[in-house]
Amino acid sequence: MEKIDTLRTKIKLLESLVKHHKDSYDEWDFYRLKKELFEYKYMKPEDVEIDKLISLLESLETTHDKSESKKMNHKLNLLTIWSTIFLPLSFYTGMWGMNFDDVPLLTGDDGFWVFVTISILTTLVMFRYFKKHKWY
Repeated sequence: MEKIDTLRTKIKLLESLVKHHKDSYDEWDFYRLKKELFEYKYMKPEDVEIDKLISLLESLETTHDKSESKKMNHKLNLLTIWSTIFLPLSFYTGMWGMNFDDVPLLTGDDGFWVFVTISILTTLVMFRYFKKHKWY
């Protein structure tokens, strides 16, 4: 019974860490605890309490996976937004960086300022669009 109490305590500690979004645990903590639970279950298969603890641990693991997935989706969302903003800016740089004299505004006195204005306007319009649609 003492073993089951220590396992219950470990699960409760892990549960509080998961629920409060603390990053002081990792996948190995789940693995080690699950291993201990199944070893105990193998030694005492008639114990019903261990089944409840296994179920609780699996629920915690699912919650942890959902939280990690949400964090990863947020990071990918930000990466996509930044990539979308810099794609037209890269296009503008390619256009203004060509070594041709026939392209309008390349050789003009105001070509640099037109480039800067278009780049800033594009960035602001895209930020506003993303903010309006609550993408970040």
